[in-house]
Amino acid sequence: MTIAPFYQPRILEMRMEKYAEIAIDGGLWLVGELLAHGRGPHHEFIPDPSYIYQPRHREAAIPELSCIEEGLRHRIFIAGFLRLPDNGAQATFRRLLRTNGEMLNEAFRIEWKRRYGRMIDVSGPHNTAVIELLHKLARPR
Repeated sequence: MTIAPFYQPRILEMRMEKYAEIAIDGGLWLVGELLAHGRGPHHEFIPDPSYIYQPRHREAAIPELSCIEEGLRHRIFIAGFLRLPDNGAQATFRRLLRTNGEMLNEAFRIEWKRRYGRMIDVSGPHNTAVIELLHKLARPR
């Protein structure tokens, strides 16, 4: 005999901008973990969730994300959101991707420029191995 739960967990709808903020933070965490692991593209990558709130290598992750094309950057944000420990919002986020993907991309664009657009110097050397791994991470599962 199975006992039904007292309640069904539900996520309240958030504004699109809040999803973009969480996704950008997730992307920064993911890239920071990638930089912290320092492995080549042939190794398995498992990000450490204990660094979600204080991502490692954040200062290095921002220029790496800035130097790649916008489409890949947005896919990294999406991968970062979906790799966060289950917070109940992943299903809603996936639905948003299907139904309002263009609006979500615009929210990513606006939030990224608001937070990092004026302070980023993308000149200088970039880690090509990291960029290759970013392409691998951004592939849909």
